[in-house]
Amino acid sequence: MNVPLANAGNFKRYVDNPILGSKLMRFDLRYGDGSLPLDISGRIPFETLSPISVEDSIDTERTIMNALENPVDSIPFSRITSRVGSATIVVNGGPDIKLSSSLLDTVLESLHASISGPTNISIIYPMEFIQSTQRADTFEQIGHHDLSDYHQILHDPRMSEDLCYVGETPTHCTPVYVNEAFMDAEVKIGIGTIRSDVFVGATGGRMSVIPYSSGIKSISRNYKLQATNSNSPFDTGSAACIDLEEASRLACLDFIINAVPDWKGNLKGVIAGNPYTAWHNGVAIAKSMTETYFNHKADIAFVSAGGSSNDRTLYDAVDSLHAGKEATEHGGVIILVAECIEGAGPDGFVRGVSECNSREEISLLAETGFEIGMEKARFFVDILNSRKVIICSRLRESLIAERFRSTAVKDPQEGYEVAKTSMVSNPRIVVIPQGIGTLPIMKNN
Repeated sequence: MNVPLANAGNFKRYVDNPILGSKLMRFDLRYGDGSLPLDISGRIPFETLSPISVEDSIDTERTIMNALENPVDSIPFSRITSRVGSATIVVNGGPDIKLSSSLLDTVLESLHASISGPTNISIIYPMEFIQSTQRADTFEQIGHHDLSDYHQILHDPRMSEDLCYVGETPTHCTPVYVNEAFMDAEVKIGIGTIRSDVFVGATGGRMSVIPYSSGIKSISRNYKLQATNSNSPFDTGSAACIDLEEASRLACLDFIINAVPDWKGNLKGVIAGNPYTAWHNGVAIAKSMTETYFNHKADIAFVSAGGSSNDRTLYDAVDSLHAGKEATEHGGVIILVAECIEGAGPDGFVRGVSECNSREEISLLAETGFEIGMEKARFFVDILNSRKVIICSRLRESLIAERFRSTAVKDPQEGYEVAKTSMVSNPRIVVIPQGIGTLPIMKNN
């Protein structure tokens, strides 16, 4: 039963066990727009791993304005924009689109107050090139800005006529194609949030160029680097991460405004300024919010991807398996709770997992015929080689068994019963309510 999210305000609580007369710990695991319950006996050793939450509310507009006027390694935003007559703002995609809207509102106010000469402001919104159902929702999610001097651009990375070639990245020779409106502006601004990311270290900053205002050739090349090289959360020195920075330098990204939210979406802080030094400062804050420490590895991990913002497809939700892997013993079981209402994800993801048995095989496949999705297939196959995966979703049982070599269940409780069949009598359990956004670290490592 999918419980509406409004009824799942408390993530965990005690409930009575009418049969044994003892207490059960009930967990409400995010699943799409609702939640699914999981009951664990209080006699079984378990641990909950959650990242830090922001307790005190922040005056969002004042925090943003303070960041703009006290930027990192840059002159104040108002002084930058007072010298120009045109600006382009790239609004990053992702689950924090509403928080990005708050950033955008304040930036637009500042621009109107300071920009010189005829106002020429373009706003680039990314069109999701994987999830087609989100395309029509983009303007609704970010909010409308209807003043006549705003040029609103829904960026489609596959529309080559809207792109401008700016060169190749020095290290990995990625061809960089960028939206023309971005390149034509006197000042180029990136707006987004900074969160942990398994594949590019952390979001925000330089991602305003690739993938959010670039062409599909540039995106595919960077994703190929993710499929053929090692990556991990907050690793800012990976091949893909270096490539993103070099691309943003080629495209001359001038200024960023990035929010750092907690795992619930509450604002921790805002950083602004130099696209590289400011971003690194924000990454340090995000890392401190994401890490959570534990003493003993578990046999079974229940991992929720975090609900509809992260689990529309298995491709979206698979990132959360990293938290499950870090928190479990080799040979343990990860039970992934993710609705996947839009299916498995891109063909390259399904093909990579179903046709390959190791990271090396997927790297070879990506070198000879890369498809978007293979970067996460490499990660998923690596998980399968050290953990048993059980998936609680809307995906067909046959698809999960045949193509993803995992076990399908209808709810977390069934997943628990299946997991116990391959475990000792009293398995140690860990529950991770926000797999995407949690970085478990063992204390005695």
